Amino acid sequence: MEDVKQNTLNEEKILNFLGIYQDFDWELSIFDEIESTNDYLLNFANVDKFNICLAECQTKGRGRNLKEWQSPKYENIYMSLGFSTENELNRFNAFSLVTALAVHDVLAIEDINTEIKWPNDIYLNNKKVGGILLETITKDEKTLIVVGIGLNIYMKDNSKIDREWTSLALEIEDFNLDRNKIISKLANEILFSKKEFEKEGFDRFAKKFNSLNYLKNKEVSLTNFDCEKGTALDINLDGTLNVKVGERIKKISSGEVSLYLTD
Repeated sequence: MEDVKQNTLNEEKILNFLGIYQDFDWELSIFDEIESTNDYLLNFANVDKFNICLAECQTKGRGRNLKEWQSPKYENIYMSLGFSTENELNRFNAFSLVTALAVHDVLAIEDINTEIKWPNDIYLNNKKVGGILLETITKDEKTLIVVGIGLNIYMKDNSKIDREWTSLALEIEDFNLDRNKIISKLANEILFSKKEFEKEGFDRFAKKFNSLNYLKNKEVSLTNFDCEKGTALDINLDGTLNVKVGERIKKISSGEVSLYLTD
């Protein structure tokens, strides 16, 4: 594998790639180091444009439930997209699932076949390779959606991660993709999906998500319900997950429970 620094983030490259795929009005910010790309857009995004914030390193990167997201320099993708929507805020609860599908689709173009662990973890060969964090605020009297994506690209060692993980370079022999190109494809795919989602909701995406549902038919532990155990089933049209607990079906939303696969 060549030196990963050959693929440092490059504004000109990214804007050129963005222009190839779609004609959006982009506002691009790139940092060598930042606390959090999501926090930057929550504070500084222009609600009248499509915003992208990228960093080579995050010092306070986070995932769901405020868990620290490991962000070593020059090795992975740490990106956030920010945009406004006229849709009701509760309708966007399922958009993290749609974003996960967009990540899957972009990687599939490169013959990298991932699955999605509900609600928003990207899995490759039964190990976590990426994750998504969706946050919303009201800004300038508009609803701002910020979608953060962390994707392990070249990372090969990290002792601080407390679960089984991987990267594209660990799983793919002679892996050598330009992060700038992947970022541009992700941004365009997500914003194209946003337009479809605003028109049709999660209905447009549910069938495909269920076909990639890593948890389906696996035994899981529902930590917020006294560690009840059940079997994960399909995703509903509102983005919730059906879990069979005994003879009952529980409809679980991503904000009310953490799921862990049982041995």
